[in-house]
Amino acid sequence: MRRSKNNHQDHENLERWLLTYADLITLLLAFFIMMYTFSKQDAQKYEEVSAYLKAIFSGGAGIKQKGALTGTQNVELLTGKALLEALKEKINNELEAIAGESELKNSINIFTDERGVVIRIMDRAFFDEGKADLKKGARDALDKISYVIKGIKNHIRIEGHTDNTPISKGEFKSNWELSVRRATEVVRYLIEKGPILPERISAAGYAEFRPLVNNDTPENKALNRRVEIIIEKTAM
Repeated sequence: MRRSKNNHQDHENLERWLLTYADLITLLLAFFIMMYTFSKQDAQKYEEVSAYLKAIFSGGAGIKQKGALTGTQNVELLTGKALLEALKEKINNELEAIAGESELKNSINIFTDERGVVIRIMDRAFFDEGKADLKKGARDALDKISYVIKGIKNHIRIEGHTDNTPISKGEFKSNWELSVRRATEVVRYLIEKGPILPERISAAGYAEFRPLVNNDTPENKALNRRVEIIIEKTAM
């Protein structure tokens, strides 16, 4: 009786192992069918999924391992919240190295939103009042930023914004001209010193028409005067 019982238990254990093995084979088959479907229907999505999985299995926790966040010349497209958060953190760390407790540190805010990674810079950190010439601190900050973003192929958009105070004298005749000029100065520097490929970057000026807050106090006006460097979620 005892021997018969042992034979029955061995048979049950063998069945359990076969069931587990069959489940694994079924999952692998479904996975490869999914990847094959991606490769035929959406080549870009296939590449993104493949790269993401490759990074995970190589110990990268979802961050691509070809220098995308190290400033090398390898070009990668960063997509997904985790990758964009990693890019934001890398830029933060680079800027910490030069900002310290200076005004520059308190004038730069880095965050992610529906557009991608946004580097928001208050105008006083980069420009003198009513001017579009980059300060030395601005050039140092852009050097650090370009070191990180030159290794990715996401499109970069530079936006210039002002408050609603009319320009009555000086080089520029309107806030439109000032906001565009400031954006293009940042673009020019990134292209020349980055180097960032010209086809990866664009400039836009919005004058006072996309404020963060109402232009009803000097403090609020200061918040609206800004340049934003946006690393978009997708390539151009």
